[in-house]
Amino acid sequence: MTRTALITGAAAGIGAAAAERLEAEGWRAIRLARRWPDGEPENGITLDLRDHEALREAVASLRELDALVNNAAVMPEGPLTDLDAAAVAETLAVNLTAAIVGTAAAVPALAARGGAIVNVASVHALASRTGVAAYAASKGGLVAFTRAAAVELGREGVRVNAVVPGAVDTKMLMPDAEGGVRDDGLAALAARTPLGRIGQPAEIAEAIAFLADSARSSFITGEALVADGGALARLSTE
Repeated sequence: MTRTALITGAAAGIGAAAAERLEAEGWRAIRLARRWPDGEPENGITLDLRDHEALREAVASLRELDALVNNAAVMPEGPLTDLDAAAVAETLAVNLTAAIVGTAAAVPALAARGGAIVNVASVHALASRTGVAAYAASKGGLVAFTRAAAVELGREGVRVNAVVPGAVDTKMLMPDAEGGVRDDGLAALAARTPLGRIGQPAEIAEAIAFLADSARSSFITGEALVADGGALARLSTE
């Protein structure tokens, strides 16, 4: 039986890497994104996650589903005092509410196959910095939702876990930097990370694939697996 996974935010970065990793393991990966760099792929769904009713309908239409990967996210940056309500609403709508709506819609199909949900959170849910208050709040909420959903859906045979990435080499990491500025910034991040480098999307995809696989992680639910190169282990005052 071919296993099926739905991955949101799968046009690039961690989402694309997760789809590729699952496909390499024999899964059918359905990729969902708001836009595509080279046109909608096979098994692709074009959808704005702010449209929660369209998301609910799209997920509910999938009769065979073994894993849902809630990966899509936006990250507005700037001082907390400059954040407007629209930016906060969009961040929560995409990063948190869409995951809740998608999860609820996926439960019948997942329960029928003993499936799993993997939420892609962020180290900002646990420790953060200036300029990303709305993003940090959304990811903190996603980790809390992971635990609550795991408790509620355990009796349905559905496992719910989160991956908590640290700095990963995607466009979201330094979206406004260009050329050498970005390279210098990545080098500085790497120097502050105990492993001496930042992560790659494929490394986070490995963690996602592990938690999605009900054979390899069958007794794991309600957990937040940190994959940050040791960043959270280091004292900020060091």
